[in-house]
Amino acid sequence: MHEPTRREFLIAASSVAAGSAWARGAGQNDDADQGAAAERKPLPATALGSTGRRVPRLGLGTAPLGRLDSDGEAVRILRRAFDLGVRYIDTAPTYSRGRAEDRIGRALEGYDRREFFIATKTIYRKGDEARRDLEGSLKRLRVEHVDSIQAHALRHDVDELFGPDAVLAAMEKAREEGLIRHIGVTGHANPRYLIDAIRRYPFATALVPVNPLDVSYLSFTREFLPVAAERKVAVIAMKVLADGVLLRDDLFIAAECLHYALSQPAVAVVVPGCDAMAHVNTDHEAAIGFKPVPREKQAEMERRAREALAEKGEWYKEKKRED
Repeated sequence: MHEPTRREFLIAASSVAAGSAWARGAGQNDDADQGAAAERKPLPATALGSTGRRVPRLGLGTAPLGRLDSDGEAVRILRRAFDLGVRYIDTAPTYSRGRAEDRIGRALEGYDRREFFIATKTIYRKGDEARRDLEGSLKRLRVEHVDSIQAHALRHDVDELFGPDAVLAAMEKAREEGLIRHIGVTGHANPRYLIDAIRRYPFATALVPVNPLDVSYLSFTREFLPVAAERKVAVIAMKVLADGVLLRDDLFIAAECLHYALSQPAVAVVVPGCDAMAHVNTDHEAAIGFKPVPREKQAEMERRAREALAEKGEWYKEKKRED
């Protein structure tokens, strides 16, 4: 796995630039009537692969919400997203030691749980450990079931998913008990691990990085998405801003990156991480204004990202081995 200090450095280094670029993406519209009208527009929606569910294409990544100091502010941000129509919620027990899940559980009070698709994760490969993870998530989220649990952060350990005492067997049992609805997989190190996984098991969803920089090295966009489409695996796009580095130095605004990800085949939902009300508002505005990005424009974005950042922006990917 990556070194935590590397991640912390990149997040801290990008926070100021990301905030300003996000704000520019909002358009700073002073027309209150126009803003209210935009809020009434429904988010574009799509079928979520083989799950039988139809969901808005804008979801919410909750790792940043777990890091906020204030429970109240996190809940207010979540409820703002819910009120704007966001229904796909991506979380994990590892996000601030369960704090993100706990805040989601609080925010959901008063809403119709049936409208939401809640996806959590487990880092464990042993069945009993994954079961305990799931039970903890259900308690913190204050729900009787989650819509998806995902084998998280897959690397060279694909074989460990299988076997009578492994995570997939435990999750299948939990599904029979009604504790989960679907089983997914996530990964951001190397697309080949995820390709191997979905060829060996009928995962309903896959959470992977999709952004203009991704195509420069170990590309999920180029390598994984076509296989996911072929196998009818719904792709949830994470790292759409590459943890904010794509917003540095006026390289892109948030809306451009969201539109890029939503334009990729097999991508059903994007889950940008938000830790401010302005981020939620900007992402909502970008989603309701979405139009597919022409391939020529995508290529130009990829070129700009590659020339500006090369491999420096994707700390989460496997590094090249020295020969």
